[in-house]
Amino acid sequence: MIILNSEPFSFQKTLLIALIGAIIGQTLILLISWIKRKINLSQKKQMILNDLNNQNKILDVLIQKHLELNELFKKRETDHFTTSIFHTLQLDIYQSVPKNELHSIFKKELVILVDIYKSIEFIKQNGPYWIYKDYLEKSELHIEEKKNETNHNFYCNTHLGFIDIAMKNIENNIKTIKETKLNIIKLTD
Repeated sequence: MIILNSEPFSFQKTLLIALIGAIIGQTLILLISWIKRKINLSQKKQMILNDLNNQNKILDVLIQKHLELNELFKKRETDHFTTSIFHTLQLDIYQSVPKNELHSIFKKELVILVDIYKSIEFIKQNGPYWIYKDYLEKSELHIEEKKNETNHNFYCNTHLGFIDIAMKNIENNIKTIKETKLNIIKLTD
C-alpha cells in the first residue's frame, strides 16, 4: 500500500525557497564579478607600474643623450652625435587601459599618471634626435642661403642662435625628464 504525504503542496514555501536560491545565486555572481574586476584592475596596475619602471630607465638614457648632445654643441662638434630613435619611450600600455579603469586603479593619483605620460609623449616627440635633426635642418638651410657669400663665417650669429635654441631645448627637456622621474617615483613607491 502506498502512503501519500498528507501535507498539501505549499506554493508559498516553494516560492520562498526559489527566492532565497535566486538571491544567493545573484549574490555569488556579483561577488565573483567583483573579485574578477579587482584581480583585473590589480593586474593592469602592475602592468602600468612595470611600464613606468621601464620608462624610468629609458629616461636615464635620454638624460645622458641630452647631456652628450649639449656637450657637443658647446664644443661645436655636433658631427659626432649619434642616437637611435628606436629605443625610445612608448605609450602603448598606458593607451591600452581604458580611462575609466585608470580612474578606478589610481583614483587621486590619476592626475600624476596623466602628467607622466603627457611628459613622456612630449619628450618622445622632442628628444635628442629631434633637437639634433631640427638643428641640422636649420643650419643646412642657412648654409644654403649663404653659399654665395665668400666672407660668411660658418659659426655666424645666426648659426650660434641655432645652437643656443638647441641647448635651451635640451635644458628644458632635462628639466621635464627630472620632474617626470620624480612623479614616477611617487607612483611606484
